[in-house]
Amino acid sequence: MAKQFKEFKLSTTDEVEGKVEAVFSVFNEVDSDGDVVLPNSIKSGYGEKGVAMVWAHDWKDVVGRGEIVDDGNKAIFKGQFIMDTERGRDAFNTVKAMGDLQQWSFGYEVDDFEVGMFQKDTQEIEVRYLKNVKVWEVSPVLVGANQNTSTLSVKSDEEARDDCVKDTDIKEIKEPKRFNEEVDDLLIKLSTVLKRAKELTALRLKKEKLLSDNSTEVLEELQDTLQEVFQDVDTLLSIASPKLEEEVDDTTILLETERILLETMDPEV
Repeated sequence: MAKQFKEFKLSTTDEVEGKVEAVFSVFNEVDSDGDVVLPNSIKSGYGEKGVAMVWAHDWKDVVGRGEIVDDGNKAIFKGQFIMDTERGRDAFNTVKAMGDLQQWSFGYEVDDFEVGMFQKDTQEIEVRYLKNVKVWEVSPVLVGANQNTSTLSVKSDEEARDDCVKDTDIKEIKEPKRFNEEVDDLLIKLSTVLKRAKELTALRLKKEKLLSDNSTEVLEELQDTLQEVFQDVDTLLSIASPKLEEEVDDTTILLETERILLETMDPEV
C-alpha cells in the first residue's frame, strides 16, 4: 500500500524547549481527501517505538520524534524537536516564526478500509472509512490536505518562564524594535515562505498535479503585494537615498514627501 499524507494542528507544552503536543486527526469527520478516520484506527507504524517527525515528508530530513495517543475522539501526537541538532533547532524556529501560516501533514499507510456514504451538510457523499492506519511520520508543510490546519503555539523554555512572570504583578517594558531589526525579521519570514512555496510546488509536480486554486490565489496576492512594496521602496530610494548620483530639485522632493505623508497618515487623526 502506497504511503499517503494528511494534516494536523500543533500545540506545545511549556515545560521543555521544543516539546510538542498535537492533534493530528479527528475521528468521524470527512476531510478534503474524502476520508473518514474511525476511532481506534490509528497506530504507529513502528509500534511502541513511537513515530518520526520529518520536514515536508522528506525522510532524509528528520527533525524530531514522538508517540501517538488515542483519546477516543482524536489522535494526538506527543513529541519533541531534536534540539541537540542544528536542523532540529532550525525546524523549531521556522515553525515558531511562521505562526498561524504553518500547516501540518502526516504520512501513513492504510491497511484496512471500506467505502460507504457520509452525511455532509445537506447531502450524502461517498467516502472511504479508514479502519486501520499505520502512521510513519508527521511533517511541517506549506499546505496540508485541510487548509484549516495551523500551529496553535510554539514555545521555548525561556518563553515558558516569561509566561510565569506575566502571572505576577511584575510588568516588563520592552524597547521598540529598530527599523533595521524589523526589516531583518520580515526578510527572514519572506525567505521561509518562499522556501515553503517551492517545497509545495515540487511536491505537487512530483505527484503530477498543479497547485490548488487556493494556493494559486495566495501566491498571486503575494506577488501583487511584493510588486507594490517594490514600487514604494523604489520611490523612497529615488528621493531620499544618499547614493543618488543626480541632484533632485526641491520641488520634486517636496511633492513626493507630501504624497508619502498623506498615504501613511491615519485618516482618523
